[in-house]
Amino acid sequence: MGVYSIEDYIICIAILLFVLWFLLKYIFSRIKLDRDFIKAISPYILIGVFIRLLVDVGFFDANRLWNVTPGVYVLTIMLSLTSVGLGMYVSHYFRIPYWYLPFGIGILILLPITHELLSHLVHLERVLYPLTLASVILFLVYLLSRYFGIEVFRRGDNLTIIFSHLLDGCATFIAYNYYGFYEEHLLPIYLISLTGNNAIIMVPVKLALILLVIYLIEKWYLEEKKKDELLYRAIKFTIFILGMGPGLRDMLLPSLV
Repeated sequence: MGVYSIEDYIICIAILLFVLWFLLKYIFSRIKLDRDFIKAISPYILIGVFIRLLVDVGFFDANRLWNVTPGVYVLTIMLSLTSVGLGMYVSHYFRIPYWYLPFGIGILILLPITHELLSHLVHLERVLYPLTLASVILFLVYLLSRYFGIEVFRRGDNLTIIFSHLLDGCATFIAYNYYGFYEEHLLPIYLISLTGNNAIIMVPVKLALILLVIYLIEKWYLEEKKKDELLYRAIKFTIFILGMGPGLRDMLLPSLV
């Protein structure tokens, strides 16, 4: 997989906007975007990341239709929504929480993928470095937000979003600087070149950007007097996925052969 082009970004943004529109119009009108929904689709997030990693290690040939961006996102969304639909259908007749079935199906799909990925896992300790760095920075963000009385950055959902993007930035920095990996995205490539080919710039940039985005979202939500709860949750969930997906991949990739 090479560097993403402008056309790639246009396609990905178009798909993202379509999926968000589809979810808001046809899915979340029937299912709440709550903890049950997150539990239902959580295995599919890992499925997408692990499939992409199996491309990185050469188990699959790269194919934009299903195992690299944007296809891998489309695949996992289709799998998760189909399973959620089945779960809703079954729960209507058997009176069990709808998320049980999609969660179970996701785990069954995830098991063989995880088994194959583990066979490529060699340097497990490398996973700990970005994980630890992101956790320490997140803790500092929490302490500073308490000290300065900034409630928005102390909330659990926002801290989770911040962590996902910190993990992406920290993993990029460590993989690029210490393990010889390269950057695929245009803006990070430009920023890294400005700092003498040092990817540490990605950590403060990612942190500053996600803090700004969260602040603007929360400000908009309050100005709207909390009217559009669904759109608010959907935007935040999407931002979390956009951080956690690449973050997990970049964290795990240096540990694989």
